[in-house]
Amino acid sequence: MALALSGLILSGCAPQDAVDGGEQSPDESAPTESAQDEDQSTEEDSEGAPEADEADSPEPEIEAEDGFWRLNTLPEPVAEQVMEAPVAEAGGEVASAKLEVLSLDTDGEFARMVVAWLPPEDGAFLGSESLQNEPGRVADRPYMRLLDRDAGQAHMPLLTTEKNFDSSAPADIDQDASAVHEMEPWRIRRTCVCSEVTTQNAADSEEPDQMELMFVDFPAPDSDAVDILPSQWHEPITDVPVSDGEPFEFDAEDEFTEVTMPSIHDEVPGEDYGNGAEYAESFPIQARSESLTGVSTTVDGESQEVSLPGDVLFEFGEATLTAEAESIISDAAQKLNEEASGQTIRVEGHTDNVDGHDINQPLSEDRAEAVAEVIEPKLDDEIEVETEGFSFNRPLVPNQDADGNDLPDNRELNRRVSFRYTVVDEDSGVEIDLGYEELEELPQAEETDAAEGAEASYILEAPEEDRNEKDVRIDLVGAERDGKSVMLRLGVALAEGSEFDEEAFSTFGGSSSARQFGRSTYQDGSRSAPNMLNISLVDPNADRQYFPTMLGDQGCLCSERLSTYEGLGPDAVPAYATFELPEELDGPLILRVPDGGQIELPKDAFQ
Repeated sequence: MALALSGLILSGCAPQDAVDGGEQSPDESAPTESAQDEDQSTEEDSEGAPEADEADSPEPEIEAEDGFWRLNTLPEPVAEQVMEAPVAEAGGEVASAKLEVLSLDTDGEFARMVVAWLPPEDGAFLGSESLQNEPGRVADRPYMRLLDRDAGQAHMPLLTTEKNFDSSAPADIDQDASAVHEMEPWRIRRTCVCSEVTTQNAADSEEPDQMELMFVDFPAPDSDAVDILPSQWHEPITDVPVSDGEPFEFDAEDEFTEVTMPSIHDEVPGEDYGNGAEYAESFPIQARSESLTGVSTTVDGESQEVSLPGDVLFEFGEATLTAEAESIISDAAQKLNEEASGQTIRVEGHTDNVDGHDINQPLSEDRAEAVAEVIEPKLDDEIEVETEGFSFNRPLVPNQDADGNDLPDNRELNRRVSFRYTVVDEDSGVEIDLGYEELEELPQAEETDAAEGAEASYILEAPEEDRNEKDVRIDLVGAERDGKSVMLRLGVALAEGSEFDEEAFSTFGGSSSARQFGRSTYQDGSRSAPNMLNISLVDPNADRQYFPTMLGDQGCLCSERLSTYEGLGPDAVPAYATFELPEELDGPLILRVPDGGQIELPKDAFQ
């Protein structure tokens, strides 16, 4: 299968005297050519040019380049990333591969990304299977996403309802339909309009006979450059340029490249982007935090949503306010008077997914109107109020796991009434008293000798209910700040033992069982690999808890699982989580690891 970039025009710059030929005096001693001679010369030059180009083109060959095997006829990548992770096949040694983004191109409606997966010249090979949502599971598809930070949107791959799709059929997408609400949850991360992953981890890398190529189709981003989330576990590849109308052409006859199509017809991707797609999903990039009294704040672009738990305002399934609601709404009015003066506030009703939209849509509207009726007289005259109900179309977190099992705690978070208004630079400090108890204190982690490359290291003991019974070491690698956005880098390793255990976290007792890091809602109900989804940072001085930046309710800007999945060894596995934090912090923050413990981080870690 051959790969070529079509529509690429190479232009050279002529010397100024050649450009300004009208002002140049010809050399009178030079012989002149007739028009016929000129035409003949032009034709000969034109006929000879392809031969010269062919002579300059190298014979296709896979060669060692910068430590990785690469096909010499591939174009220069627009972005690249060396990806590393310990693998069981090499006894826990670090394996590597290089991901090259050969193209990220848009046709205005959809975008196509083409990548090459390069094995290392020496050492252990990290197979492309590591790019899956859950390695070894059905539908061997990569799970990648685009982050359009300027537009505040995360784009998921285009989706199909079946494992195999028709790459010759035009996209048939209902813009009002949502894959999240209409597809089985596991399919959302496993049935993309994309090729399959084909290579597996290996202890010793070998020169490949063919170069593995993959493609993934997405909704078209608005911006000229985006970040790429290449997997569930790796940090984003930043600032990748998006071309317009410069597609790759795949040739099924080329013996040096391989792309595995889950298509019912074609061996290579169709010329039209998005063919076979049934759903296009994009989600807002959201910063979420909570007061320690339980009031949630979600920042989405230039607006913020301050949410009150529905369960303290209403009985389940009802739209009549409880006796406690009056004082809570009064506190909320005071906060809005301080932070939203002169604005139009939208009171929003949100439900969980118990029952259908026919019940939850009017319920969400009635709840929003009930709160608006009480709060409006308490607001200053220059504040206007409007209401809207969203049923369960805008959850904060998933209502179900990847197997469709209900998540009661998440459903409780999603039942809420929110006030949406313009983001404030500084919180007013007005507290809304929900009558909640203080945040439960977790066991304090024990500090130990800092691991190599870490600023500090800590031991978290396994909770009593964790059937894996594995104590872990958390390494603080560092934090990188860009304005309010902070990327926290950690390492995770077994606290004891000298060998890699590929089943260290393979035992899962169900959603009610405690385990290090809590459970991942994006894996099936019987498995839950260590992840950064559930960690948080607490600022005790500001009485606020910060969560990783969310991609709607469909992921986070964090390691949604470790690269080693359920395995872990004595060498730290990299993990990251991105938070939105105030630029000025009063004191040290506390890292909370669900079910495991808490760590007071150094005061200067986030400066």
